[in-house]
Amino acid sequence: AEGSDRSRTGVTTALYNNVKTLGGAVAGGVMASVLAASASGGRGDGTPAESGYVAVWLLCAVLAFGAAAVTATATATARRR
Repeated sequence: AEGSDRSRTGVTTALYNNVKTLGGAVAGGVMASVLAASASGGRGDGTPAESGYVAVWLLCAVLAFGAAAVTATATATARRR
């Protein structure tokens, strides 16, 4: 909202919140799919295997490091300008 025109701050904030909510919903769906895929093979009681949880946390770690790299690159590029 800080980078937007003052007359558009409300619209910018609403758009940011909607995109943040949508991103959380998509991420939750992806993680649930990974866990559900690990539940089909194994004990047969529908409980996700430990490997499913490990896969979810590894995916979270990879995405977090990727986001940090993109942020660092964007910040460095902006400082050069």
